[in-house]
Amino acid sequence: MNNIQKALRAFILLFGILCFLTASAWAEPNISKVSLNTEKEVITLDAELIDAFNAKIKEAIESGVAMTFTFEIEFLKHSSGFGDNVISENKVTHTVQYDTLKKVYQVSSQGKNVNRKVSTKSMEKYQELMLTLKDIPVAHIFKLDPEEKYYARVKAEMEAEGLWFPFNYLLFFVPFDEFETSWTQSTPLTIKMDPAFGVDSSQKKSKPAIPAKGVANGIRSFNQ
Repeated sequence: MNNIQKALRAFILLFGILCFLTASAWAEPNISKVSLNTEKEVITLDAELIDAFNAKIKEAIESGVAMTFTFEIEFLKHSSGFGDNVISENKVTHTVQYDTLKKVYQVSSQGKNVNRKVSTKSMEKYQELMLTLKDIPVAHIFKLDPEEKYYARVKAEMEAEGLWFPFNYLLFFVPFDEFETSWTQSTPLTIKMDPAFGVDSSQKKSKPAIPAKGVANGIRSFNQ
């Protein structure tokens, strides 16, 4: 075995150790604070992705690499039989890219009923935008069955755009394409009839003159 082969083997071994240490030191990303809320006649979702930024990922962003977090959202109706029923699905992407000349983070969000673009010079602000789902519409309240239980679940994955094997490993020692969380679900939500209005779920009534918070046309929602 010549010196070049020995050096190559030593490099591969060192590279493997660095990858192992980096992966071990990175807390596993996960979804938290999944909640459902009523906004007039719409059920909306909030959620938060935590432990998604480590030093290498932030370093990659600062160098101009575009990062995308993809959130998969499902809104389901609980079933006493086999499997719950999926009422709606959505896929929301948050993408950040740092303009190294203007020193500005460009953050865009895309999805069903989601379209937002924000420019900021604040690292804390771009991370907040990337990690947060806020007021994402998941269902129209009048399409839901009163007294039934509903819940939402969310998972996320990350991808570095423009990096392919082996550069996604060699450049930052992080396997970007393998970032994926498990599902996290909300507490159950029940739509109940308000006797003061006597609304049937299949009928469309006018709104009260002064609607109470969390009430849409005589229907109240309860997180359990």
